[in-house]
Amino acid sequence: MNIKMILPALTEAKSPFWRPIKYSLFPPLGLATLAGYLDPDDEVSICDEHVENINTNDRPELVVIQVYITSASRAYELADHYRARGSYVCLGGLHVTSLPDEAARYADSIFLGPGEDTWPAFLADYRAGSPRSVYRSGTRTLAQLPFPRRDLLKRRLYLVPNSIAVSRGCPNNCSFCYKTSFFKGGRSYYRQPVDRTLQEIESLPGRHLYFLGSGAGFRRSRSGFIDIVDKIC
Repeated sequence: MNIKMILPALTEAKSPFWRPIKYSLFPPLGLATLAGYLDPDDEVSICDEHVENINTNDRPELVVIQVYITSASRAYELADHYRARGSYVCLGGLHVTSLPDEAARYADSIFLGPGEDTWPAFLADYRAGSPRSVYRSGTRTLAQLPFPRRDLLKRRLYLVPNSIAVSRGCPNNCSFCYKTSFFKGGRSYYRQPVDRTLQEIESLPGRHLYFLGSGAGFRRSRSGFIDIVDKIC
């Protein structure tokens, strides 16, 4: 199976009035993690429009697009394009979860909530020839999460390629944050096991590491210990 995964550019990312470095800090770990569920003989690519132009002249069998509110217009444009070329299009992400009826008009399947349980279920259905139009997450766990397919990421295009995400959600429940829709009816903050995190850290090259959304950046010391070097939000 040939799969193309796309992170469309945020609206302002292509503007000459914005600094490109702002949008090339971290690779799309969400898509790379979904790629970890694929079979070894599947052909898969990850395209991040913030750091590269997307070739839209291809005809992948399956197209997966991650949608944020600021990239929704571009995501829907790409979805329409690939559906017209015969690709099966999947849309997921915060915006899809927030406005599923809108997103459903542009996709063959939409994914509501985190994809750790819905994406494997879709792959099984798709390979069996009976994919559903809507997949809604009902499980909140990172216990069996595969490592992200970092071999698919173009490390040289990112300022911090050794980034890592070890949790989902947020311990807060701010009324103005639309991310709360992502976890409605379920746990809003949960983490992966420590041993699994350490295994992923050991698999990374180099000496520097950046935790996304976990509270601190880290550096590997010569003695093998991990030192906190920077506090982040």
